[in-house]
Order: sequence, then C-alpha cells, then structure tokens
Amino acid sequence: MLLGGALLLRLVLALVTDGYPYDMSCFVAWGDKLAAEGPAAFYSEGYFADYPPGYLWVLGLVGAIRAALHIAYESKWTYFLLALVPSLCDCGLAWLVYRTAKCSSRGVKEHTALVLTAFTAFNPLMLFDTGVWKQIDGAFALPLVLCFVLLEQRRYLPAAVLYGLALAIKPQALLFGPVLAVCYLAAIALEKDRLRAFGRCFGGAALALLPPLLTGLPFFGVVQLIPKLIDKYTGTMSGYPYATINAFNWLAALGGNWKGQADPALFGISWQQLGCLNILLVTAGLAYFAARSVRGGWFSPLLLAAYYGIGIFTLAHCMHERYMVPGVLLTLLAAAHWNDIRLYAAGVGLSLTGFINLATVYSQTGTNDEWLTSATSSTVAVLTGLGETVCFVLLIFAVWDIARHGHTLALPETKPETAPPVPAPQPKWTRREVGALLALTAATAVLSFSYLGSRTAPQDPLDATGTALSESVTLDGSAVSLWVYPGISFGGSMTVTDANGSTVFEKELNYGTCFSWTANDVQLAAGTQLTVMVENAQLFELAFRDANGRLVPVTGGGALFDEQTAVPDTISQLNSMYFDEIYHGRTGYEQLHKMPVYETTHPPLGKDLIMVGIALFGMTAFGWRFAGTLFGVLLVPLAWCFVRRLTRKPWAAATAGVLLALDFMRFSQSRLATIDIYGTFFILLGAYCMVWYCQRVLTDGVNRALLPMALGGVAFGLGCAAKWTGIYAGAGLAVLYLGVLYARWQQKRPGFRAEFRTAAVGGVLFYVLLPLCLYIGSYLPYWWRDPTFSLSDWWQCQVSMFSYHATLKATHPFESRWYTWLLGLRPVWYYRNGYLPYGMKASIAGMAGPVIWLVGLAALVGLLWHQVSGRGSRQGAGVLILYGTQLIPWMLVTRCTFLYHYFPSSMFCLAALALVLARMKHVDWAKKIAAGLCVVAFVLFVVYYPALSGLPIPAWWADALNALPSFGFY
Repeated sequence: MLLGGALLLRLVLALVTDGYPYDMSCFVAWGDKLAAEGPAAFYSEGYFADYPPGYLWVLGLVGAIRAALHIAYESKWTYFLLALVPSLCDCGLAWLVYRTAKCSSRGVKEHTALVLTAFTAFNPLMLFDTGVWKQIDGAFALPLVLCFVLLEQRRYLPAAVLYGLALAIKPQALLFGPVLAVCYLAAIALEKDRLRAFGRCFGGAALALLPPLLTGLPFFGVVQLIPKLIDKYTGTMSGYPYATINAFNWLAALGGNWKGQADPALFGISWQQLGCLNILLVTAGLAYFAARSVRGGWFSPLLLAAYYGIGIFTLAHCMHERYMVPGVLLTLLAAAHWNDIRLYAAGVGLSLTGFINLATVYSQTGTNDEWLTSATSSTVAVLTGLGETVCFVLLIFAVWDIARHGHTLALPETKPETAPPVPAPQPKWTRREVGALLALTAATAVLSFSYLGSRTAPQDPLDATGTALSESVTLDGSAVSLWVYPGISFGGSMTVTDANGSTVFEKELNYGTCFSWTANDVQLAAGTQLTVMVENAQLFELAFRDANGRLVPVTGGGALFDEQTAVPDTISQLNSMYFDEIYHGRTGYEQLHKMPVYETTHPPLGKDLIMVGIALFGMTAFGWRFAGTLFGVLLVPLAWCFVRRLTRKPWAAATAGVLLALDFMRFSQSRLATIDIYGTFFILLGAYCMVWYCQRVLTDGVNRALLPMALGGVAFGLGCAAKWTGIYAGAGLAVLYLGVLYARWQQKRPGFRAEFRTAAVGGVLFYVLLPLCLYIGSYLPYWWRDPTFSLSDWWQCQVSMFSYHATLKATHPFESRWYTWLLGLRPVWYYRNGYLPYGMKASIAGMAGPVIWLVGLAALVGLLWHQVSGRGSRQGAGVLILYGTQLIPWMLVTRCTFLYHYFPSSMFCLAALALVLARMKHVDWAKKIAAGLCVVAFVLFVVYYPALSGLPIPAWWADALNALPSFGFY
C-alpha cells in the first residue's frame, strides 16, 4: 500500500506540474533525437548533451513512444512518461529501506521499519525531485545505493556491476569512488586469502567499467569509445566552475552561491582552494573511519557512503542542488541498518533541507531572481545551508561513535497500544478561567480597534458613472493644494478648468484611486472661478487648502463641496484605503448599493461581511475594517478553546490566547479590509469542531457526535465561501474524519456498522451538501442586485475564478514563496504614508509573529520527529495533518503568492507550540517557558507596533525595524 500510494502520488504530481524547464527540454530533445537518428548520430558536433549514454536508452524509448502515439511536448503524458521509470526506482529504494531494516541485526521493530519506509516512500525531497522537477536521480540512485547494500553483505562483484550501472547513468557516481575503493581495500584486509582478495578487487574494477562501455559502444564505436567516454565524463564534471551551483550547503552558507571558483572565499584563499581542502579533510575522515571500523569489526559500507556523500555535498565546491540525493538515501539506509536515532534525525533533516533547496531553485526558475541574488533568496540559501551543515555534523557524530566503538543510540522504547485509549474528559471551566478569557478578549478588542480608522468620511458623491457631470465653484481664498476623494470608477477622470478654459488640474480616476484621499499641488488665487468636470466616475469630495494647511472656503461646488466637515486634517491610512482594500472594501460597498462588483476573483462571503460593517458604520475606514477586526478579535478566544480541547490544559490554552493576541499577522491582517482573516477564522473553527467530533466519537460513538459533525460542516462551508484556501483545509478534515473511524473500529465496540453508516451519511450531508448550499448562499448579494442571476451564472463565476488563478502571471515586489513563509523572511509592505514631515516615517507591514511562527515551527519539527520515530500521539498527528494539508498545496502553486497565505497554517504552529508545552514532563518548567514566551511576544509587539499599525515614528526607529535585509519596508 505504501509503495503503491507513493508511485501514484509521483505520477499524479508529474501530470499536474510542469517540471524544471531546462532539464525537461533536454530530456525530451535527447529522447527525440535518439529515437529518430539512432545512437551513432546522437553526440553530433556542437550538440549539447552532457549526460553519458546509460540513461539515454530510456529517454530514447520515451521518444519512440511519444512519436508512435503522437504525444506533443507540452502534453501532460510526456511528463508522465519521463517520470515513470524514476518513480518506479524511488519505490524500489523505499522497498530497499524496508528490507534493510527487516534484516538488521540491531533490533529494528516492524513499526519502525514501516515508518522509515513510509518516510522514504513519501520523502519530500524525492517526491519533488521525481514528481515535480522530473529528474532521473531515483534511477541513478537505485543502482548506486544497491551497490553499497551488497557491499554491506560482502557481495563485491555484483556490487561492482551496479556501481558501473550508476556510473553509466550519471558521472556523479565518481564522487563515491573513494568509498568503493575503501570497501575493496577493506576486503583485502579482512580476507585471509589475499591473492583471492586482490583478484576480486581488480575483477570488480573491470566489472564496474563494463556498463559504461557496453551502453556507450553503440554511440561511439570501438575506436572512439574510451576517448569519447573520458571526454564526456571530464567535460561534465568540469562544466560549472563555481563555488556552489544552487546547492544550499556550507559554502552557500558562507555566501558562495554562483561565486567563481577563483574568487576569494576565506582568509585570502579561493573557493576552489577551500573546496579542495575540504575534500581532502572529508577523504581523510573516510580513511580514518574505515580503518578504525575494520579494526573494531564494525566496518559498514552504507555508513561510510552516507558520510562521504553528504560530506562532499556539504563541503566541496562545484556542487549542484541535487547532488545530495544519493547521500540522503544512503543515510536513511544506514539508519535502517544501524537503528541509530542520530542517523534517523540526520536523514529526516537532510530530506527537509534538500526539499527546500530544490523548491527554492525550482520556483525561481524563469524569474528575475533565477540566480537567487535577492535578499530573500540569499537568506534562504544561507539558513538552509546552515541547517544542512548541522545535519551533516549530526551524521559525523553518529559515524564517529559507530566506527570507533560500534556504539549506537537506539530509539527510545515505546509501549505498544493494544487498542486506542478513550480520550480523557475535558476539564471543567472555572469562573477564573472564563474571566481570564473574557478579559483577554476585551483587551484584544481594545488593542485591535484602537487607531483603526476614522468613523467619518464623505458619504454623498457626485455620481457621473456612465456620463459626465460638472460643478462650478469659486474660491473665497488662495489655495496651494487640492485634496481629492474619489469613489467607484471603472475608468474615468476629473478635470478642473478656470474661467478661461485652461486646465488647472486633471486626474485619472480608476480602480486604484477609490476611497483614498490624495493631496495635489495647485496655485490658485482668491476669487478664482473653476469648473470641475467628472466623467464616468464617482467623486465624493474635494477640498482646497491654503499655505497654512487650513481649508479654503468656497462658494458653490454642489455635491463636491457639501461635506467639508468630513475632510480629514491629515491624509493617512486612518481615512484612506490601502493595499487590497481597493478591491475587497470597494466590493463590499458595491454589494451594499447593488452595483456591479469589481472584485470577482474570490468567493463573496468575505466581502459580504465587509458589507455588513459598511452598513453599520458607513463607508468609512472604521466601517470597511470593522468586520475583519471583529473576526480577528474572535480568533483569540477560538484559539484558546481549540488548544484547550486539544491539550486539556487551561494554562496552555491561555498561553495560546495571549500569544495570538500579540501575533503580528493577526493584528495587521485583521485590521485590513481583505478576506484572509475570515478564511483563517473558519478554518480554525472547522479544526476545532473536527477535534471535538473525533474526541466525541472515541468516547460516545458517532451517533452522539452529530452536533460537532454538523457545526464542522458549517465552518467548512463558510471557510470555502470566504476563500478557496478553505478547500485546502477540507483535505485535513477528511483525513481526521476517516482516521477516527478507523480508531473507533479498533476499539471493537458493538454496533460499528451502524456508526459507519451514520458517519458516511453525515459526511456527505454535512461536509458536501451543506457546505455547497452555504457557498451558493454567499452569492445572495448578486441575486439581490440582479434577480435573474441563476445557477448557470454562479457556475460561470467559478470557472472565471479558476481561470484567473490558474493563468495569473502577475508579479509583485513583495511576493514570496512558501519556503520563505516558514521563517517569515519576506513581509508584505501594505502601506507607506507619504504625507509626513522629514525625519518621520509610517508604514504597515504584514509580518510573521516571531514567537508563533519560529518557535511554533520548531515545535512542529519536534512533533514530526516524534511521529517518525514512533513516539507520537494522536494530537500531534492531527496538528501535523491540519498544518500539512494547509501548506502543502501552496508548494505546487506557481502564481504570485504572499506571506499572508501562510496565516491559516500559522494557527497550527500555535497549536503545535502549545501541545509541546503541555506534554513536557516538568509542568513548572513548561509554565515558566510559556510565561517567558508571552513576555517576549509582548516586548516584540511593542517594538514593532508602529510597523503593524501605521503609527508615525522617527526614521531611526523605523529603519531599525528592518531587522533582515529581506524585510524591506519603510
């Protein structure tokens, strides 16, 4: 089942992703050329083909199949065919891990073997490399890894053949040549019959050369075979003279990515000299570990190959991002063989850093940042390189201990559960806890609604939509500035002319100008008569100001000057829209007034809720931000209740509530009239209901869990109706919904069939039909505006939305990829106040809350490690599932994305943090750590409050808040 699922997932990924364009174009072209012209004409003069002949036979077969079936290059089936063989090889590698674990003499248990096999089968590095990138590393790694498995069994001659096969596929097999040499030399030392051992050594060398020679013979012929092969291997290995070529290793951490080999590195030496020195050190370490382990009787080719493969990738120059793949797989095999916790941890860590490495390179291909030179990409390279280096150091510790002493650190013993336990009851609410929750909610409300926006603004426009209207006005004083406050426009303009017909001022009125004040320089004397012409737009108010900043009285002007008391004293975010408010806030106004809506790229529920705030408080900054801010406040008690239900620890729930109240993203995102806060709220509400449902099923059965089932369906439907990211959450909810049924079945209670029927019917009713009805119901404002709006029109809206997001090619200076979200490396710069005196600055940025995002990420890694090592819990698995299903879809999204897309995922970072604290053995220490985190969150919030709220501050303070080069706001 594991291998079948892994194969299916890879092939599905191959069908739905485009692949790394440079490798894809080469593979397809090579296969077509080989199929059409044959091997003898393949390596023609001037034709680029840097692969040796071994795998070209597979590519040629793919080319022949495509030609026979008339499959175009752009077809998804081309991608499928290219990924098929590497996918099968990946599954073979996972099976090899399972067999190695089962045959280990170190007592690897069945559960551990299956978990390690599952991790290998669904290894994110290999999934991405094969399914998304569509590289052939799996096909190359399988014979190479199998070679060292056979060497572990002292089967030297077949191992040599497999090494030769790997060498025929890729020149990178040469990197493992020293390990192979050490293994054969060790065989001579261990063999009593030295003559036989020498014969086997030289025989193995001959066998290793056989596959490259046989596969290359049809390409080069007998005469040119050896010279051409030598030229092919040396040319490929020396083709990229750089310190590191997008390989996030130690040299990348030192800033060596795409630096020339001759460029200076450290202490006056070049990158090439540094790399060569490191290669000598790693090779010396290989010789030392081999000699010590031979003397001690713990010689392990798998362990040495893992050490050397990762060591060369980490420390040598000229490394590519994918050169670590064999080393990672060898590390996992060494872990399976030795059952050492350090090897398990190194294998998991290297898999994750390698995955981020590949994803970074892949996502930036074809962009302006293809060379990863931006501050954000450089920071990712450095941090990931440091993480990869730490994993290598951990690997060294394990190799040192095993090679010198034969000592391993086994996984901690876990007591197997014969049946899933019934969840413990929820603690009762006390008056003190309720009071604390209400107090925190009230404090959050005060914090969030303060300095939110003005409650006054012009409300009556001159509406020239679809026509042209004019007003005449006479200035009763001299003016140096004209303030303009436009409304809805689909492409209009305003023009101010004097009595002579000369144009005094003109301004384009478009989607970006709505409900935002602007100040414009004019020079007008008292008594000047003006005519203001507005075409195809709403214009709410104009205001003239004199040199002292005072309003200039006017005579006439009609609707353009009838609300002068609503003109603000200064222009800021308190009275003007910013960022995507010009889409979503505007749409709320349009829906309320039954106008054609401008923003149709997301479902309408979020805009419906914005509309309610506008209906209550008018079309003011406070009005269009009210609903979002309210939901941001309510998110705090919801997180409190979610963590309380998850951990059954009120103090952990209180910690979660305080941390979320002080979270940067919650604060800034909820005070912005966009829709992400609603989606996040309903996603967390759906998760709460699902945890409630799961606990109720395990204690009382499915039939008594209908209330949380129904409420969970409502939350899921509202989440989808707010933003399609709610659909991502549905995958996690489905896994938990089905998983708890399995757990219920394991309890062996009577009447399970009836419960299963109830769950099946309830799943369809509450998680399919009810959400669909709620989703359709969110389109009621469309129907109010146009009673002829039908289901056919509704469906066309969905098609239009999907087409928009699927084909969007827009770019943005503050866009970011998912791997940068984990550490919050690239905030979104929402707003800058351009009307402040010199020396003052004001900005608003959507930033990651350091405590929840960073400490929460560490907690998630800890939970993952516990699950992989067989010491996990249901709660931990649930949090990981909810987090993963919210984040993983974004890994496949190629359109412009932003940090706030990670906002829903961060809720489960918070849950992971609270869960880790709640599970600590020493409760007093856990509570002290929780209190310390709250203090740190409070201090950071105070320091960064101006960047979250738009509060003007001195320039020195503002500049200091750009803590990382990738921040870039202010």
